[in-house]
Amino acid sequence: MSFGFPFGFDMGGFRGGGGIDLQAQAQITRIQNAGGTIENANIIDADIKFLKSIGLFNNLKYAVDPRAGITERVDGSDTFASKIFDYSGSDADTDNSAGAEQPKKGILNSITSLDFNGINNRLTNEDTVTFLAGEEMFSIAVYAQDFINSFPAAGMIIDKFSPDASGKDFGRRSNRIALFATGTLEFAAFQNVQIIASGISNTSNLVTGFINNVQKTQDTININYVGKSLGAVRNRIGLQFAKAQFQKNWDFNALPTPSQAAAIQTYLANQFNIS
Repeated sequence: MSFGFPFGFDMGGFRGGGGIDLQAQAQITRIQNAGGTIENANIIDADIKFLKSIGLFNNLKYAVDPRAGITERVDGSDTFASKIFDYSGSDADTDNSAGAEQPKKGILNSITSLDFNGINNRLTNEDTVTFLAGEEMFSIAVYAQDFINSFPAAGMIIDKFSPDASGKDFGRRSNRIALFATGTLEFAAFQNVQIIASGISNTSNLVTGFINNVQKTQDTININYVGKSLGAVRNRIGLQFAKAQFQKNWDFNALPTPSQAAAIQTYLANQFNIS
């Protein structure tokens, strides 16, 4: 039985029919049925096909890109995202019902971004995507951050491991950026530069951070579980926020091989025009 869209049917920038991946089509339908706006459904289709081609799609646990599905709230001339949809198949959509805390839709390097204001903007999903203690983990994101205009102890957060201050987080500590880390796993930050930032952890809890495929740090840190948060560190004391333009995040429950990691780096660099 064919589930393809009729030939030539326009689906948020996707020219349907023919070769669309069935899992991509299922996510497009799910997002639209939930009231999401898809700027370009080709992103979902191309990403899933690419990850299948390098053998990592079955390990994908979380995938978000504002072009691939957000719930929009329009206020005057501005558009805000109350939700960003996960198209990995986990359906771990990340949201915020408080209008004042929602990031604004913007542009970074000619491509759509979500702009976090560094004051109170965040999108969260506490527990839907779970990574077990000691489980292999790989996450990669595309964004640019204004470190001067962020809370002094925060950064552009992509993941928070465990719901307390001792968990691993992806973001900034003081005047530096930390990848999946607390403590000493830090390196000098890029400011207002579009970057591909990634972090890996293996079963020995050895955590390594990269920017644009260049290793920056390595440390051993205890790992608990993941709750998704974009734009703020969650902890028992309070929230810490970053001013940043966010464009993409993928999480996997397996470490990539060197060839897979290189392929992902090249794919994202080409997609976002990062030289």
